[in-house]
Amino acid sequence: MTYKQIEASREVRLWIGQVIVPAIVAGAVVVSTPVDIYTIVTKCKYFKDTVTDKFKRKEKSL
Repeated sequence: MTYKQIEASREVRLWIGQVIVPAIVAGAVVVSTPVDIYTIVTKCKYFKDTVTDKFKRKEKSL
């Protein structure tokens, strides 16, 4: 293996250990409780409405 391949595999291992696995675990914890699912869906809808409202305002002002 070349040095470049070793560094690439090390970077992949770090991403898996520090980003992907914690994200999967956090997602599993959130999905396991129905109250949290409702809260997350509500917050996502609010965020989406806020963003679309801001873009609509910008289009009207232009």
